[in-house]
Amino acid sequence: VVRGTDFHAEFMINAVNGIHNITVDIHAHGITPGEGEVEWHYEEVFSEGFHDETSAEFHKHIDVPATAPAGEYHIKFTVEDENGNTKVYETHIDVTIE
Repeated sequence: VVRGTDFHAEFMINAVNGIHNITVDIHAHGITPGEGEVEWHYEEVFSEGFHDETSAEFHKHIDVPATAPAGEYHIKFTVEDENGNTKVYETHIDVTIE
């Protein structure tokens, strides 16, 4: 993803006990911000439209700040069900200047 733009995350969720929420955590390791750049760490909890659903499509657009340093970022999606059970999915994205 080019900084200053957005990317979308999309996946299906099936939760026998119902979805409580979905947390998205994006962070980098070992990226030193350069001049005019600001360290970027994103975390948001989504429950509206998911709470108590046993099946749902997660589709969100996430903005990457224009000041985010380029490099590899770790993304962790955590789905929590109504009984407190969690399932974590992890991936990476590369943030580029252009």
